Amino acid sequence: MGYKVFKTGLLHLDRMLGGGIIEDGTLLVVYYTGSYGWALGVEIFKSFLSKGWYGIVANYSLPYGLLRKYAMAVRFALQTLGKEERLAVIDVFGSVNGIQPKEPFVYSFGQIDGSTFLPKILALYKKMIEGRPKRIGITVTVDGFVEIFGENTGMKILKRNMALKENFPRSKGEEVLNIFLVNRDRVSPRFLSWLSQYAEHIVEFKPTSRPGVEEIRVVKSLLPDFEPSGGIFKFKKGMVEILPTSRD
Repeated sequence: MGYKVFKTGLLHLDRMLGGGIIEDGTLLVVYYTGSYGWALGVEIFKSFLSKGWYGIVANYSLPYGLLRKYAMAVRFALQTLGKEERLAVIDVFGSVNGIQPKEPFVYSFGQIDGSTFLPKILALYKKMIEGRPKRIGITVTVDGFVEIFGENTGMKILKRNMALKENFPRSKGEEVLNIFLVNRDRVSPRFLSWLSQYAEHIVEFKPTSRPGVEEIRVVKSLLPDFEPSGGIFKFKKGMVEILPTSRD
């Protein structure tokens, strides 16, 4: 195949993805208002950190204090892992709203706009990843990114970043994964269509009539063993579970 594939740690999800997440790939998690689909992205992020990977949280949507509360709700020790230098937070929300970071692992870079954002975040990212060959990033959230920059400018930034990655490939031995969280109620269908084109894997959620129970579907994966499929997603007491449907 020519690419490494990394298991998410969730057995049925890996089966639905066709084996796991492709190296240097992006897993796009698409959910709706009121969904706990975002918790799946955090659970995968936690799984890789438990294996010794370095985590980078790109925060576009929440004040850091509220981000910590969301993390606590899904039993993610954000503060502890940050203090242990096992993850860092790039606080774009704080940067654009004039909030000064109070923790050494939370980074901001002052005023930014569509023209200055990418050079600043890439310079910061380069500094953060030095000596950390295995790393996973989670974007919280893409709709927050769109709110800051707008859909047209946001798409230009994402495309430019992809072009830069293509021109400057990773060093030998580096392993990188990305998780994008997006609330589909906060972006246009056009933007979501563009974003979906550039993701190697797409997981979507739909509500059911049962509290804490949602439908989960893997609608895209670029792995050769993939076939579109669905399952049941459950959230209870900060824990997530994925089960096959009765017909699987």
